[in-house]
Amino acid sequence: MPRSMVLFASHQPIDNLDDERAALGQIGVDVGAAVAADASALVSQLEDADIVVNRWGTFDQAIIRQLRRCRAVLQPGTGYDSIDDDAATEYGIVVINLPTQCLDEVANHAIAFVLALNRKLNEGHRHARSGQWRPGSLLPIGPLVGETFGLLGLGNIARETGRRAQAFGLRVIASDPFVSPRVAADLNIELTTMDDVLSRADYVSCHIPLNPRTFHILSEAQFRLMKPSAIFVNTARGRVVDENALIRALREGWIAAAGLDVLEQEPPRIDNPLLNMDNVIVTPHLAGTSNATPPRQRRQIIESLVAYLQDKRPAGLVNPIVWDEAQAKRHQIAGE
Repeated sequence: MPRSMVLFASHQPIDNLDDERAALGQIGVDVGAAVAADASALVSQLEDADIVVNRWGTFDQAIIRQLRRCRAVLQPGTGYDSIDDDAATEYGIVVINLPTQCLDEVANHAIAFVLALNRKLNEGHRHARSGQWRPGSLLPIGPLVGETFGLLGLGNIARETGRRAQAFGLRVIASDPFVSPRVAADLNIELTTMDDVLSRADYVSCHIPLNPRTFHILSEAQFRLMKPSAIFVNTARGRVVDENALIRALREGWIAAAGLDVLEQEPPRIDNPLLNMDNVIVTPHLAGTSNATPPRQRRQIIESLVAYLQDKRPAGLVNPIVWDEAQAKRHQIAGE
């Protein structure tokens, strides 16, 4: 019986897969790399792949439908918008992500935005450098304690962000159509509608995943619901926000400030207005980054691959229906 093959797909040569080969070799699985500059070259190199680890980029329907042998695609991060999971489901391919890969880092980054913008650190620094020393001139500054922190989305990262917000004395509310009120209540979080979160929150932290249904889910109507004193933070995906609407909201005072780790175009054009606004902090998709991120990511990739290859349910199943159907078919064939 031929051995299973895991291929790491990338645009650039992959220096070292020794750990992956050691771990997967113990269960009779080969590991290799598929380095390709374009989609056609990539597909031709993936003909023998049973599982693909995507370091390459966008796996759209055109690529996925040509993966004749592939049974699973692993996206080595929390976000999986680069994988067309609907197409993968149609072609019977399991999509796996790493839902806790940079949990603490992103939650910390979201709270860091809130603290920096709330305390007006950028403006205070500019005042001090220009010779001003009048702290009262920087008011209003919210007290945090007793104010309302709104989460858009209540997945793993949002829950950790909410816990941190509660430590600062903030009341936390959230919207997420896929989370039950009981789960939210266990976290001491009030579950409500998106419009209610936007209209009530003093600080709004976006954790909405990007897919065809959430593209530009935050646009003019949503920003107009927010308080003029509200701070908006996005550490999720840039394209869930209509950037032109956000720019207008910041310029015209519909909201007070924004902290953005993600933008619609990355890297952005140097003339993007968000890069030059005094009430905006932009970081270069930095939220998930720390010294601990690469080794943790590598360990979780190996753990997910081993689990899948040993017919154990991986922690990050994006389309569990494909997994469930495959397992049912195996049991049927085995006569169980």
